[in-house]
Amino acid sequence: MDRIHEIEVRMAAIVEASKEAEGEELKALADEADKLTAEKEELRKAAEEAEQRKAIAEKLNAGEIAGNHIDIAKENKKMDINSTEYRSAFKDYVETGVMNEEFRAVAMTAQNSAVIPPTVMNQIVEKMTKEGSVLSLVRRIAFPAGAAIPKSELAATANWIAEGAEIKADGKGTTQVTFAAFPLAAAIGVSFKLHVQSLSAFENSVVENVSRAMVRALESAIISGDGNGKPQGIVTASVPANRIVEIKQPKYTDLIAMLKAVPAAYKAGSVIVMNENTYLDFEGMVDNNGQPIARTNYGLNGAENFVLKGKKVVTTDFLPSLDEAGAGDVVAFVYNLDNYVLNTAYDMDLQVYQDNPTRNKVFQSYMLVDGKPVDTEGLVLVKKAASAKA
Repeated sequence: MDRIHEIEVRMAAIVEASKEAEGEELKALADEADKLTAEKEELRKAAEEAEQRKAIAEKLNAGEIAGNHIDIAKENKKMDINSTEYRSAFKDYVETGVMNEEFRAVAMTAQNSAVIPPTVMNQIVEKMTKEGSVLSLVRRIAFPAGAAIPKSELAATANWIAEGAEIKADGKGTTQVTFAAFPLAAAIGVSFKLHVQSLSAFENSVVENVSRAMVRALESAIISGDGNGKPQGIVTASVPANRIVEIKQPKYTDLIAMLKAVPAAYKAGSVIVMNENTYLDFEGMVDNNGQPIARTNYGLNGAENFVLKGKKVVTTDFLPSLDEAGAGDVVAFVYNLDNYVLNTAYDMDLQVYQDNPTRNKVFQSYMLVDGKPVDTEGLVLVKKAASAKA
């Protein structure tokens, strides 16, 4: 206790100094003495408590005191929301609205929601990626709300100069794209029959329903979202007139115009996105020699792969077909979907209520998401013309 010794030495010095001190000096010495006395008392108590702990530890080591046995394996199992036990408890929660007390502390949120087990969540994400033709091609990140991504704009140009002339440095401007966090909710009805189904059947039903609902909402927003309470869509971006192509009925020259409008630096990786019926309109076209200009390949799994003039075609129901579109509507676009960034958190929670007339359990699942095109320099929009082109 070196500090206690220092305090005692200082206290002795204060006593000697106080014999001749007066006024403010005496008051200051008295205040210092009070503080040192309080500090000494705290140190003394701390020393006593340390001695008590040491004595208890020595008795435990000697076997004189029996400690409480902690089942570590059991505690770990309780906290694991990916375990079979929690997944079964989650199934019971969906069916009854009551979470097993063992998992309530780790699985329930302030809004009385239950965390979807990671095993099920991973299946949902995987199925969303497989089923979403557009969703699987955009760039996905998982940053907190308000994250800003720098977007560089190369402004440097090379200039011919005379020998010995001054070389002026061009700047490189940088702008930022900031992501908000919009809540996306999916309300899913779970049939009363699930009460008698197995855990795997229940989880498959959750995966199927949640992924289908989320994919449709996300792809709709990625393509045509207005940015108000949802991600900003690709077709709502502003592009110059030289990257807007208007068509009435598909012609070979229209296809060439679409591909020609893509700047050379953005051609690699770009795809054509359109409604499948619009693709079929193009597929029915022939060139001047009567040969089809479209080519449909079949992958190893038998699925169709659509191609126009060597460009991959991605089909979606969230763009109108040429027959359905009105004048000025976007019916297709050419774009590298990796330049669209979707910032999303997949750790969904869940709230349950019962639809009494159908005896179905309805649960709402939430995720926070935002997205926007971070680079539109290579975007070409294809719109339906107001009248037939000559």
